[in-house]
Amino acid sequence: MEPVLNRLFCFDSQTAVRVLFIALSVFSVPILSLLQYAYAHSTVDSGAMLKTIDNKYKIAFQLYPKFASAGQNATLHFSILDEKGSNFVGVYAALVMKEKEPGTIVEQMPYRFYESSDISIPYKFHDNSKYVATLLTRIGGDSKYFTTPLQADFDIPVGQTTTISPNELLVMVVPFTSVLVGGIIFGFKKKK
Repeated sequence: MEPVLNRLFCFDSQTAVRVLFIALSVFSVPILSLLQYAYAHSTVDSGAMLKTIDNKYKIAFQLYPKFASAGQNATLHFSILDEKGSNFVGVYAALVMKEKEPGTIVEQMPYRFYESSDISIPYKFHDNSKYVATLLTRIGGDSKYFTTPLQADFDIPVGQTTTISPNELLVMVVPFTSVLVGGIIFGFKKKK
């Protein structure tokens, strides 16, 4: 077994550094591109929950980080789309956050004008509990949903979780593996 390993790893330390650098470069690019958990334009492809209203409007919701816990800064991403999947220009939106079980309103954010219907709202959850985020949207040009807001409810489980996303796992494993492989190569080179 040792002769086979010696043949595999019989190159100088300069070559070992080059191979390690190339491997890190190749693996780092996909990892860095995966670190974008939430997109400005939330869609089902990006992991968003989607609600369709009157077969005319779609509201996509995505929480970042995906598994939020109490006291942690989170961002609620909403996209309000027309039947063609296009954004609206100029919408008024408000948010009501409720605890799911008692139905108590935890926070109300008043209507605010957004230039685009891609909306990001920073939020910090108070307790590890189940919440319901209700987005209320007034759409100009639609008499029904300008006077009575378009409403969509999204369930948000908030709590301590031991689940780790594949992206976070890659960020931890690749550097460790690279150092381990580099150490093995260095060890075999030093043995010679």
